Amino acid sequence: MKKVGILSGLSLVLLIVSCASSGGAKLDVPDWFLNPPKDPNYIFGAATATSRDLQIVIDKAKQDARLDIAENLRSNIQGLIKKFDEEVGRTEDSELLQQFTQVSKNVVDQTLIGSRVNKSKAEKEGEMYRIYLLMELPIGEARAELLKQINNNHHLYTRFRASQSFKELEEEVRKLREYEKEQQKAFEESE
Repeated sequence: MKKVGILSGLSLVLLIVSCASSGGAKLDVPDWFLNPPKDPNYIFGAATATSRDLQIVIDKAKQDARLDIAENLRSNIQGLIKKFDEEVGRTEDSELLQQFTQVSKNVVDQTLIGSRVNKSKAEKEGEMYRIYLLMELPIGEARAELLKQINNNHHLYTRFRASQSFKELEEEVRKLREYEKEQQKAFEESE
């Protein structure tokens, strides 16, 4: 009887280990997803997403890949790390208490002109769709848009300065006219 119990227990352990080591279905992840290409003319962003709806999974992956590109262009990252150590007690009876907290926030605000899907691979995982997606942003177009924005800002600043100068000029003309009126009045009173 003991042998049957031991064999049953051993069989159960082997079954659990076998299931755990197989890890379920094997993912066929594209190499371009794990190692996005490097090209001096493009910035790439890779993303994966899952959904029961094919269009939703495509839209989710595009959004995440564009976010990846935007983060590569410009990110404002804030972070806070706190570490606390405290030892309570004496000698062998002491107790060491430790706490570690890490918080970070990434804010991205970037306009992407010309981003498009470079490669994609969709597969079915049970009831879900999974897509691997690689987006690209031509750097030449991004540079042109950036220069356009800088130029527009320069023009706006120039217009602002011109309007300020006109206001200053109008104020000086107003002061001159008041001075002339005062001089005319003083001249008339002295006659």
